[in-house]
Amino acid sequence: MVMTVPDDLLATLTSAPFAARIGKTLTVEATDGELVLEVFSVKENPLSAGPNAKRTPFCVTLRGPDSPCLIDGCFNLCAEGDDGLTLKGVYINRIIPSAHSDGTGAFYQAVFG
Repeated sequence: MVMTVPDDLLATLTSAPFAARIGKTLTVEATDGELVLEVFSVKENPLSAGPNAKRTPFCVTLRGPDSPCLIDGCFNLCAEGDDGLTLKGVYINRIIPSAHSDGTGAFYQAVFG
């Protein structure tokens, strides 16, 4: 079953589909090609939820190769397999390596606030 999340459901998307993919890969579709990134970690931030929030805000940390690297921007995220996930227009930006990493590769984050 492939899970395609319509644009209007991004506001209610939870961290669960990403948490289930820690250590697995997602494909980032850019205009000039694709880049495969590993789901490195998922962190929920309940303190940043507004009073009428429909979900707990969360951040997904992704790791990829040093080169090529992504320039900050909006991309489509796709996961392979029976439980595939496709998200359109997700903003991804590069960050410094996580303190819990070995420091290899390029790190990115996608924040779902």
